[in-house]
Amino acid sequence: MSTPNAQNLHRMTVGVAVLAIAGAIGLALVVLWPRLPPTEEATPAPREEQAEPGVTITRPLIKHTENGRLAWQAQLRELHLSHGGEMLEAKGLEEAIIYSKAGAPLVRITADKISGNTGQRDFDVSGNVRVVSYRGAIITTAEASWNQKEEVIRCPGKVTLKSKQAIITATKLDYFAAEDLIKCPEQVRMYAGDNTVIGRKLVYNIETGNFALNEVQMVFHAEEAKEKLSEIRELQEE
Repeated sequence: MSTPNAQNLHRMTVGVAVLAIAGAIGLALVVLWPRLPPTEEATPAPREEQAEPGVTITRPLIKHTENGRLAWQAQLRELHLSHGGEMLEAKGLEEAIIYSKAGAPLVRITADKISGNTGQRDFDVSGNVRVVSYRGAIITTAEASWNQKEEVIRCPGKVTLKSKQAIITATKLDYFAAEDLIKCPEQVRMYAGDNTVIGRKLVYNIETGNFALNEVQMVFHAEEAKEKLSEIRELQEE
């Protein structure tokens, strides 16, 4: 039969042994932990590209009215609405027709692309832009814009105008559709008959053929004039 002192001694011995074992395990963990291979982090999966938010519509007809009258309309091949339905962009403009205040068609426009804002009355066109006046003029350029308030088509780059009286090449051209009036602030080259006229600040009336030109130079190039005159005659036959 064991005495109380012996029992206490036995408990202390067990406690010391437990502490010694725990200390050994702790030491082993401290020694071995740096040697454990680092855990490889999972490589995040590549993010999928999200499609541009919006709605795509095939062959829509867009119309804009002013005070209850049809101001212009555009027949598109494909229309994409984005940014909350405010911005519109179309690929393939079959035709856009601009109307006078009396409701008569003034201008027909074709281009590769048309863009604008549904909260505004204006639009931009680009790529193989062709503007055809119902009075006989044809404007070709790379980009143009329609300003509804001023009723003007602005061509900021190189542009060619062909009418029944003349052919005009210029940089920067404004076509005031309701007045059938052309204004070019920069240098222009005009081919009329056998004459080539070079000048600046052109004002040209398509219907009458009357024009005003500053800093005029009269240049006569027979072969060049004949070629341009042939283009005018082909235009008259269309």
